[in-house]
This record gives sequence, C-alpha cells and structure tokens, in this order.
Amino acid sequence: MSSPRAAGVAIGRRRAAAWLLPLLLAAALGAVFALGMVQVWKLEGRWFVIAVVGLALLALSMMVAGRFSELTFITLLFSVPLAGFAKWSFLDEDRFSQDVRDAALYTGTLGLGVVDLLLIGLYGAWAFRIFALRSEPLPRLGHIDFWVGLFLLANLLSQWGAVQPLAIFALEHQLKYVLLYFYVSRHFRRQHLPWFMASIAFALLVESVLGILQNLGVVPPGIILDKGAGSELLQQQYQVPGIENIQRSTGSLYDSHALGTYIGMLVPFLLMFVYQPRLALRWRLGCGALVLMGMAALVTTYSRSAWIATLLSGGVTVLVLQRWREPHVGKSLFVLAVLAVPAAPWVFSKLLARLFDAPIDLLLVRFEQFPIAWSIWREDFLFGAGAGNYMVRMDEMNTDWSLPEPVHNVALFIGAEMGLLGVVAYYGLVAVVFARLWAIGRLRHDPWSRVAVAAFAGTVSYIFDGMSNPIFREPTIYMCFWIHVALAVALARIVQDAQVPAHNPPP
Repeated sequence: MSSPRAAGVAIGRRRAAAWLLPLLLAAALGAVFALGMVQVWKLEGRWFVIAVVGLALLALSMMVAGRFSELTFITLLFSVPLAGFAKWSFLDEDRFSQDVRDAALYTGTLGLGVVDLLLIGLYGAWAFRIFALRSEPLPRLGHIDFWVGLFLLANLLSQWGAVQPLAIFALEHQLKYVLLYFYVSRHFRRQHLPWFMASIAFALLVESVLGILQNLGVVPPGIILDKGAGSELLQQQYQVPGIENIQRSTGSLYDSHALGTYIGMLVPFLLMFVYQPRLALRWRLGCGALVLMGMAALVTTYSRSAWIATLLSGGVTVLVLQRWREPHVGKSLFVLAVLAVPAAPWVFSKLLARLFDAPIDLLLVRFEQFPIAWSIWREDFLFGAGAGNYMVRMDEMNTDWSLPEPVHNVALFIGAEMGLLGVVAYYGLVAVVFARLWAIGRLRHDPWSRVAVAAFAGTVSYIFDGMSNPIFREPTIYMCFWIHVALAVALARIVQDAQVPAHNPPP
C-alpha cells in the first residue's frame, strides 16, 4: 500500500502532465503553422495586410468561440458599408462588352467578400445548433417569406434561355441577400437594438467623413472599385458637364448616387432617437450631430434624386414625430434652421451648381432608355430576358445609340430581366413590408415603433430613388434594404412577445 506522500506526488505529476501536454501540443502546432506561414512575408503589401488581419481574426474567433454566433451577428450588422468589398468573378472580355461588364455590379454578379464569409459562418453555426445539438427548432415560414420566395422564384424561372453565366451570377447575388434576410429576421432580438443603432451611427459617421474628405480632395473616390490595387479606378467618378471639376463623394460605395441613397436610408434611424425622451442627452446630441454630418456629405454627392429621396424620408420621420406630439420637434427644427444660415451660401452654391449648371439633356437622355427596356420586357412578358441579362439585350437592341447603361427605373429594370412575375413579387414584397412596419409604428411601443418608422422612412427613400436610378442592387444599399425587410419580421415578433402577459401560476 503506497504512502500518502507517494500518492500525492503521483497526483501532482498527473496534474502537471495534464497541464503541460496541451501546452506542448499547442506550441508544436503553432511552430508548424508558423513554418507554413513563412510565405506570407513574400506577398505584396496589400495581400500581406490581408493575411495578417485574417490570422488575427482567426485567433480572435478561437478566443470567443463560445459566443461565436452572437459576435458574428453583431459583426454582420457593422459590415454593411463593406458589402461591396468583394472579389468579383471576371467576365470574359472577348465575349462580353465593357458596358456589360461594368453594369454587372448593378445587375448582380458572383463575388466573395466579408458578408459572404460571415453568412457562411452564421449558417454553419445555426445548422450545428439545429441538427447536431438540437437546441433550436427548424425555422417556420411566415407571410413575408412567401413574397421573398416568389421574388427568388422569378429570378430562377428567368434563367430559362438566358445568357450564362450572367443569369446564374445574378441568381447567386439574389440568394445571398435572401439568406441575409432570413438569418437577421430570425435572430434579431431585444438585446441587439443597441448594437444595431451603433452600427447605423458607425456607418453614417464613416460614410460622412469619407465623403466630405473625398469632396475636399483629401481622399480619392472609387475606393471600392480600386480595392487597394493602386489602379486608375481610384479616380473614377461621373463626369457631368457643368460640375466636371468637382470631386463627387462616393464613400465606400460604387458611385455618388448610391452614397446619397444610403445616407437617406440611415438618417431616419438617428433622427427618430434624437427625440427619444428616455435617452440620455449626450446620446441624443450625438445622434443630432451625426444627422448634420450626413446632410453635409449628402450635399457633396451632387445626386439630385438622393437629395429629394432623403428630404422625403426625413419628412416622413418628422411628420410622424409631430403626430406623436414629441416635445421640442418644431422648436429644434427652427433653431437648426437659424444655425444653418451661415452655411447657406456653401450649401446653395453646391445645390445650384447641380440643379442649373448640369445640362437638362442628362435627364432627357435617360428617358430614351425606357422604350428599349419595354421592348426587352415584351419579348417575354411573364418571365423576362433573364436575371443579369439586361445589358446583353440592350447591346443588341440599342440601335438608336441611347445611353449604354441599365434603364434608370427599377420597375422596367426588373420587368425586362424577370418579367411580370418579378415586378409583382418585388413590389408585393415592398407593399407587405410597408404595411407591417407602419402597423408596428402605430402601436407606439417604444423603442420598437421608432425603429419601425425609421425603417419605413428609409425604405420610402430607397423605393423613390429607384424611380430614376438603376442602383437598387448596389451591394451596400441592397443589404440595407434587406435588413429593413428582416426588421419587419423581427420587430413584429418582439412586439408580440412583449404584449403577451406573463404566466402566473396559481398559488
């Protein structure tokens, strides 16, 4: 029989071995991994940075593996401004014209970027919880899901006879945003509201600062097109007669119109919470300051449609606040107007330059695209020429040498590509989302009604801008739109759960 001392020594050795062996194994694996990464030092600058950042994020994800889904979801909310930063598949230059390849970013194309990787991680973890851990049930479908599915079906049916790979790329592009909607709508919870509002504030701050610096010439436009490659795309922007010497803000988006639309979709959220009486004064002032910065950046986009759309979304927000009899709305707007007087010369000079210096022909030439789009649509009225195929058909039918761009009207754009089914599905979805958000807003259930009204107003801006612009599928504003659709589902669930009385068991 061993002595207590010997038993203690044996136990100590086993504990030391249990502590030391994993440490040695981790050190050995780390050394092997380091040897494998020696080639990173031979990469050019931008790829070296990408590799190092990727390794750092991998290490961070291992540290927080227990809260992987939660942190990844929050990262997804903050990643909206980076939605377009992706590695796009390049179309064959010998087969497709430059106009077709340039417009692929608006008709939908295959790409792999930050948002794609986050969605892969989120859905992988969700599937593990459902099928392996069995800690969550299979998600149930709702009313809005029918319209989402119908729009996806229209995209799928338009594949018949379409030019490939344009159509299949457009289908993948659409499927990604449907997956985004489905995950956010099922996982957005009460505790995510502060993070969501922080992501809105972060996006508006970054885009405003970046846009203003671009207008001043400190930062070049076209960042998302260049992606750090140092190419001539870094200076690409619209050249408009009358304001050709002005550098228009693009932020982290593809063009100035998209940036203006994005700002118009963000502003209502912060504007609603400027007048939230239960919010601390410093946060309300911060929201107001960000709104003013957003307005300044909006002016530097020189996008007339975005100006009007933002005025519309801001007007809807203010009218609702007035209807709710929120205190100080009228007074604060009057004080803001007085304080804005010193900036009026700067603002009006830029507004007048865009409104009167740019020739009217720039608007009229866009209406020449409408008959072409209608002709493409009539070829297959029900199912269209194929998702992503608009520019191919326009190249073949543009005998009058009209502007070689996608038609500047979303209804005609969708109709030409996906037919009547696509138009009915898209605007049916929009109508249902509007009805759901408006119903939540009328409940006056703080803070969810504020979020619903802001999403409603932002979507109004998005839809209005689509009447004269083809950029509704630009990655950043499209991601923002589908998050609004997801909020229509998530907010209804949150409000319904809050209104269900707690069950009190009998004594």
